[in-house]
Amino acid sequence: MKKLIQEAHRRSLWQVLGIYLFGSWVVLQVVDVLAENMTLPDWVFPFALVLLLIGLPIVMATAFVQEGLGSQAEAASDAAEAEPVGSAIETSDQGEGGEHASAPSAIETGGGKGRNRILTWRNALLGGAAAFTLLGVVTAGWIITRTAGIGPAATLVAQGVLDERAPILLADFESEDAELSRVATEAFRIDLSQSDMLRLAEPVFVADVLVRMQREPDAPLDRELAREVAQREGIQAVIAGEINSAGGSHLLSAQVISTGDGQVLASHRENASDSTAILAAIDELSEKLRERIGESLRSISRDSPLERVTTANLEALRRYSQAVRALEVEAEEERGIALLEEAVAEDPEFAMAWRKLGVSLNNRQEQRARQVEALMQAHEFRDRLTERERYMTIATYHQMVTGDIDQSITAYENLLEVYPDYYAALNNLGGRYMFIREPERAEVFFRRAIRADSLTSSFPYANLINALVAQGEFEDAHNTVDELVGRFPGNLLAQQQAALLSAVERDYDAARQHYEQIKAASATSPFWRTEADNGLTSVAALLGQLGQAERRILDLVRVDEERGQPERALGSALRPAWWQMLVREDPVRAVEVLETTLERFPLSQFDPLDRPYLELVSFYAQAERVNRAKELLAEYESSVPPELRGQGSTSALHRAQGEILLAEGLYKEAITELQHGDEVGCRLCALPGLAAAFEAAGLQDSAVATYRRYLETPWMQRLYFDHARLAPTFERLGQLYDEQEDWEKAAEYYAKFVELWSEADPDLQPRVEAAQRRIEAIFAERG
Repeated sequence: MKKLIQEAHRRSLWQVLGIYLFGSWVVLQVVDVLAENMTLPDWVFPFALVLLLIGLPIVMATAFVQEGLGSQAEAASDAAEAEPVGSAIETSDQGEGGEHASAPSAIETGGGKGRNRILTWRNALLGGAAAFTLLGVVTAGWIITRTAGIGPAATLVAQGVLDERAPILLADFESEDAELSRVATEAFRIDLSQSDMLRLAEPVFVADVLVRMQREPDAPLDRELAREVAQREGIQAVIAGEINSAGGSHLLSAQVISTGDGQVLASHRENASDSTAILAAIDELSEKLRERIGESLRSISRDSPLERVTTANLEALRRYSQAVRALEVEAEEERGIALLEEAVAEDPEFAMAWRKLGVSLNNRQEQRARQVEALMQAHEFRDRLTERERYMTIATYHQMVTGDIDQSITAYENLLEVYPDYYAALNNLGGRYMFIREPERAEVFFRRAIRADSLTSSFPYANLINALVAQGEFEDAHNTVDELVGRFPGNLLAQQQAALLSAVERDYDAARQHYEQIKAASATSPFWRTEADNGLTSVAALLGQLGQAERRILDLVRVDEERGQPERALGSALRPAWWQMLVREDPVRAVEVLETTLERFPLSQFDPLDRPYLELVSFYAQAERVNRAKELLAEYESSVPPELRGQGSTSALHRAQGEILLAEGLYKEAITELQHGDEVGCRLCALPGLAAAFEAAGLQDSAVATYRRYLETPWMQRLYFDHARLAPTFERLGQLYDEQEDWEKAAEYYAKFVELWSEADPDLQPRVEAAQRRIEAIFAERG
């Protein structure tokens, strides 16, 4: 302290000003760092700034006074030096308090004047230290009471009113302007979704609950209806907002309401001078409520402003909010996708809308080229996304666009390091492990996703069923289907899982019933209606009822064309050609059917990414049109960049190349390529071709083992593969065992073939009758 005071005396008024300003800057930097790293309240920095501003005039006044006294002391010292020695001795006898005391002493005592005794450097320094000590004590008290749940600073989580990470329901904002209400609600949802403390119930979950309440799924969710939904589902709190507009300005308010008694637990309001300030006001509302609920200030402060992570274009945000409602509440997929297209047309840098568009198209397995474009745009503008959305965009970009599984897995793992309970990342990472055929590991992530959010999404349940089936855990799979139906009654995904599981267990009557129920319940959803028809078509073809299957295909193609989905129409139209090839075993007629289809849907009308090149390569190779297969393969490799081929493309390419080699009689090379095509992804796709390659190479035992592996591999999607291959495989295995004189196995597989095609079309019945006669002969010969 003494040295500081002495140093202050040596400085001029302007030097003191410069030192104070520099020191203030250093103090503010320190406070800022401490506030960020220790998650201090947002008023700490302004408090420190105010203290420094108050201190500035005090320091300058002290410097002015002490500089003047310093000049007086210097003059007195000069006068003393000019006096005779005796006078000097006499003056010094007056003691330390006399007029001729040394300059420092005279300054500290202030020469006996009141203002000099107050405006001293000692008082200034002690006052500054006391002020910042007070700031520290107040801040520490705030943190302690906030954490302990005491007093006005206490958070709702600390008070025990809400559980950390418990789901919260967001009601629709109330406003006279319905469109403004919708935009504000969606913007508030996006902003709250950046929280690592809150888990908002998704619109699709709310729609399911409303259906169970015998309400319309798109009914306006006012605060009273929101409380009723929350009470039914055991949700502790509802967040409700309101917008009051007058003269172009808007007053926005939001409240956290207890579900049980309707008590307002927290509230805040913000003003928006006009429509351009609404997003900033929502940002402030969200920040205050998140802080009051109990989220750390560090977490809140690292979030990007809402305007940046969404769009500054309110019309684009309006279209986006309408799209989310159409996709997740009203089940109007086509309308939702169209609205997303309009949103990105309004704001081409609207990354969240681009990502939603790409993922929606991918979920529907539609318009591969448009999927890639949307996800590339989202990836390009990923800095305009919330932190979680940004991580998800990077992961899905590598998953769906580049097909780089390692980078996709790494991106999801990085996301989970920051957000370990983010159910979407857990679910998607489980999906990546399913793709590389690690169902045990995938199961762990699917179960974690369900624990993290059992209310919001049915997808982790469906994926868990896939993982359990892949491990042969059928009892657990059935229990999970029951849990899925119980948690999401009326959810058509649950019905679809029940249908697929029935098909895996070869209970095709049950599978057909489930698909009929889906179709009956999907009057307003073209997507689910076509999914049901696809399932019914596959069941019919698998049972040898090709006439019925081909009639259904005509309807599917017509509907897809009417919906403006020529890519899906082409995919459906190719199936009869495969039935001619694999089921009726007539490759000449199969090629005729295929080329008629391609005349109706010429490849030139599609973007290269939407052309089914590799499927056509495999088809022509199996039809022994090797030159055409090679032409299409070369066209694929030249027109589709490797970095845009997506997941599974490498395996599919190996399989197509293997089919060409098999058709050329290069059996060893074909086996190698087809084995590479069987390493990841589809668990069945390479096996029939591989078995045929073993047969052609004279490796009958390997062929039999591979055919049996195809039949015995549990896979939830096998209905969509079995429709053209299951019956021919039963038949061929019976013949191979017959040739090996294994009569028991031969009779077993002939019997399975006969049972499967017991009601097949008349033109297929001669093969059924031949198998039946062979069974009877075996019994007659062998007993």
